[in-house]
Amino acid sequence: MTFRKINVSILGKSRQPRCFKHLNIAKLPVTWKANRTAWMNAKLFSDWLADINTKMKISSRQILLFLDNAPCHPVDVQLSNIELVFFPPNTTSTVQPLDQGVIHSFKCHYRRMFVKHIIAQCTMAHSIDHITVTALDAIRWIHEAWNTVTNITIRNCFRTAGFSFISTDQQTSNYDIMLIDNDDNQDPIKYLDDLLSHLLIGGNRMSAIELVNIDCDIPVFNEWSDNNDLLVEIVNTDITENVEEDESIEEIPLKLPEALDILRRLHLFASTKQPELHVLISKLESEMTDLYLYSKMAKQSCITGFFKK
Repeated sequence: MTFRKINVSILGKSRQPRCFKHLNIAKLPVTWKANRTAWMNAKLFSDWLADINTKMKISSRQILLFLDNAPCHPVDVQLSNIELVFFPPNTTSTVQPLDQGVIHSFKCHYRRMFVKHIIAQCTMAHSIDHITVTALDAIRWIHEAWNTVTNITIRNCFRTAGFSFISTDQQTSNYDIMLIDNDDNQDPIKYLDDLLSHLLIGGNRMSAIELVNIDCDIPVFNEWSDNNDLLVEIVNTDITENVEEDESIEEIPLKLPEALDILRRLHLFASTKQPELHVLISKLESEMTDLYLYSKMAKQSCITGFFKK
């Protein structure tokens, strides 16, 4: 079976966050929408279905879309190129492929990038107030994490959920599904645990599993009818970026923390000019963060120990 991923759609609270200034929204690698709660609802989901149906129609494809019984999933919608199939009530945890490891794999990759970002920020921060995470950061991590989830993982999750037409030679647990996502065969949970060993958050150490599952109980859709909820969608804009003249005369070699800060600014450049550079910048950022951790921080530290003195 061949799997084709569609781009991620993200729902936020702000129509245009401050970090979107100077951005051409059309160049974002995701679809950005917003409402006052940042929760999915029936109207928003129906619009998403209509958009996917249009894309399937253009490509002359007919698809089945399996859904759970969340209140935001409409049961009476008719689509030309999508047939909706609803799982039986209270079976999501066992028969929905996303719950068999796809979401877990995605979150593991996302949290890894998040933790590395926090560590990189700490190299220049004077206090915890100087550590920032923007919507643009989250968009980049979400896009990269989704691209990192492999077709093998998706295939195994469908098989684990009971889609018997997908054949493999042996049973694969959720843990094994996580292992095959990593190109260098490194257990991503163990790698995340290693990163977290450098941080004490609130005086305590958080495990990788705890961090990956930290938002499992957060609601993501409205339980009530919200037809009057204001929905907005970003209209493509192209705002010219202000360019400041570089007045520096002497080029001074950078220290590692300064180089990490420049990598963050390069991500902003990539967002405005060349989105495909994000992957290369992220790889360099990951390597340099590892260099900082293992060459400068050989012993375990609490998070305040990373702050610039």
